[in-house]
Amino acid sequence: MGAFLFYLFKSTLCLTALYFAFRLCFRSDTLFRTNRLLLLGGTFCCLLLPFVQLSIPQASLWQKPMATVEILLTAPSSASPSTRLHAEGTEAEQTLPPTVTVFAPATAASAAFSALRLITWTYTGGALLTLAFFLLSMLRMRQLFCRYPSERQQGFRLIVCPLRKGSFSWGRTIVLSQEDYRNNREAILLHEQMHLHYHHTADLLWMQAIIVLHWFNPAAWLLMRELREVHEFEADNGVLLHGIDATQYQLLLVKKSVGTRLYSMASGFGHSKLKQRINMMLKKRTNRLARLKLLLFVPVVSGTLYAFARPEVKNAVEQMVKPPVGTQSQDTVRMDERELLEQYFARKLKDGGGTVAPESGKAAHRLLVNLRNQVMIDQEGTPTDCADFIRKHLTEVLRKDYQQAKQSGQPFRSSLEIIYDRGSSAEAMRLYLYTVKEVYRQLRQEAAAELGTTDEAALDKAFPILVTFAQPKKFRKTDAAEKLPMKITLIAPDGPSKTLSNFTLDELRNEVEDFRSKHGETTVSLKVERDVPMGMVMDVKGILRQAYVTRLNYSSAKASSTVEETVKKP
Repeated sequence: MGAFLFYLFKSTLCLTALYFAFRLCFRSDTLFRTNRLLLLGGTFCCLLLPFVQLSIPQASLWQKPMATVEILLTAPSSASPSTRLHAEGTEAEQTLPPTVTVFAPATAASAAFSALRLITWTYTGGALLTLAFFLLSMLRMRQLFCRYPSERQQGFRLIVCPLRKGSFSWGRTIVLSQEDYRNNREAILLHEQMHLHYHHTADLLWMQAIIVLHWFNPAAWLLMRELREVHEFEADNGVLLHGIDATQYQLLLVKKSVGTRLYSMASGFGHSKLKQRINMMLKKRTNRLARLKLLLFVPVVSGTLYAFARPEVKNAVEQMVKPPVGTQSQDTVRMDERELLEQYFARKLKDGGGTVAPESGKAAHRLLVNLRNQVMIDQEGTPTDCADFIRKHLTEVLRKDYQQAKQSGQPFRSSLEIIYDRGSSAEAMRLYLYTVKEVYRQLRQEAAAELGTTDEAALDKAFPILVTFAQPKKFRKTDAAEKLPMKITLIAPDGPSKTLSNFTLDELRNEVEDFRSKHGETTVSLKVERDVPMGMVMDVKGILRQAYVTRLNYSSAKASSTVEETVKKP
């Protein structure tokens, strides 16, 4: 639902821009047909523009507000990297977008989810209520059409109502009051015939559909009002072109200025503002060259698409894996996300019917990452755009396996084994694991649509996430005398702490053992630079296990909170 709400947000921006552009540049023109087509075509484009996905080389200030809103609307329900908090046997789960570096408490995720659920229910209720009012208006018109006899005319059906109701038209039916039929039949009937001739009913149905979808959006209601006014201008112009005296017709408008309110969807003789209708009749015809003002929408549409654009995947990977030349990265690798993603896959493997992990080398598919962060899936590989390659190729092979399993009547049990080199970047591995999770999320959504259920247990059975990890390749071993680009803080229960930077494995072992001997149980806060190889991180954690450190915090330079995990004793 979060993705749908984000679509509504983007289409709301488009409709708002359309309304103000029409109001400022086109509303006073007498090019009624052009204005009508502009409103219809513009609203149609406003609903389609959010689906257009453009890529730009680098994100700018234009994209940041959109990215923020997308995170707020989609993060609580998306399958982003899961952050799990382990403390005294309890755990809570939250989701983080791939670009967020701050670790929020689990309560924040719970609050965001509750807010999203409230927004969802509020929107659904409003849409249903708006639809109900529309159906009620339609029901009233149908009752009126069935209550009174009708007369077949050329191309339409005429109903003369004995009650004092305003005249209106809907579809191919025109309703006149007896008073209008006796006294002003020619002008009013011709006016309503113009509504039928220009197929205004179809326009109103289209706008009503938008109103149901955007019931909360003032711009949608204002655009509906503008279209109604254009309808009246167009019908009035058609009446005058048929030879009706303009003065007498304007006096009739003054007399019949109050139209029906019961049938709000209909095209009524008295709809729209009287003064503006008369002014439009008296106004000098707008030059056809005024249509060139439509070119103003080119920069508006271009700016909108640019605001909706996303950075290219290649650049995103480079920014996450390689820091800018000549600068020192102040961010830290979100090691917790990588390891907690591994925990997520282990948990989903268990949820998939208690499936036992296949032996190493026996999985249906293998994902290999070398020390240069290049990726190979089975026999297919790429040196660049690795995340995009994983997304496309893994989606293709898993979708094919799922379809084959369905056709054969066998359960889907395609597994994926991930093997990474110790020399690969920890941040690159985090990105790749997140991409794998997103692939499974997308495919499980497709399966959910086919099955007609979103139950997680049912999806675990129909489309299990069978991801396993082989032992990393020992290509890159950490030298005992090698200085590690990390920062570790040792924290004692009674408050004292000690910080280590650029240490060797031996120095770390000695410092940790000495600190524990003085202060007892120790908590370790670990910060890792962006390009640290996986092997170094594994070796550091091995030292901590050997030193019986049972509590390890991963912290970010931009975050005040930390994520804590329990380190298993050897």
